[in-house]
Amino acid sequence: MADYYRDLACEYDWLYDDDALTDGSAITRPAVAGLLQRFGPGCAVLDAACGTGVDAAALARRGFHVRAADGSEAMVEVAAARFRRERLAIPVQQCLWGDLPDTIDERFDVVLCMGNALVHAAGKDAMVEALTGLRRMTGPGGHVVIHSRNWEKLHAERRVVQVANRVRTRGGRRCVMFYAWEVPDRLDQVHIAHIVFLFEDGDRIEPHEYRISLLPVSLGELRERLELAGLREVGTDFGETTDQYVVIAVAA
Repeated sequence: MADYYRDLACEYDWLYDDDALTDGSAITRPAVAGLLQRFGPGCAVLDAACGTGVDAAALARRGFHVRAADGSEAMVEVAAARFRRERLAIPVQQCLWGDLPDTIDERFDVVLCMGNALVHAAGKDAMVEALTGLRRMTGPGGHVVIHSRNWEKLHAERRVVQVANRVRTRGGRRCVMFYAWEVPDRLDQVHIAHIVFLFEDGDRIEPHEYRISLLPVSLGELRERLELAGLREVGTDFGETTDQYVVIAVAA
């Protein structure tokens, strides 16, 4: 994972609109927001795929007790810089999901795995190991939240190019972002995402492209792997027409 995000990390925030940078991204989905509201500010949250720290920072500003981790050292560095800049006391470290229970002593009310990150645990055995690690990070009554792209929809539509619906302007820079997908014949084969940022430079365009390989998981496969990892699904907002969804689970 570190290889994929080593160069992308410094530009990753261009994937988010301004509201997401302020309020969080996947944590604003009603299913996730409702779960966090039930626990309330002050509860312990582990953002186990924190990326650049957008969601962790948003939660800390709302009064949640937050800890953050990510498999990418580059992402952790960007997240740590965000926390310092915003003067947020959020411990953050590089750690793989399966190693979390032996690395962090604390246990949490909510364990988040957002940003479609779980598919980096490629294949059944690796994903079960990752989910087991996430389950072991929960305390009594704790919940695990998995966020995923709707891979079945993406594969069926074969919509190769997905363009952001607006130009983003920050720090005097203007950017349009799009995904260009390499979609294979079968869902269980590696899909390749080309993440492209087009920066405006006067009357010229400066493209920055990043290539990420992903091994999709269907909802049915995810449910099977949750069960094998000792987790029981208690909620989801999956829909055949949605581009993304979350699954909420507890220890079985």
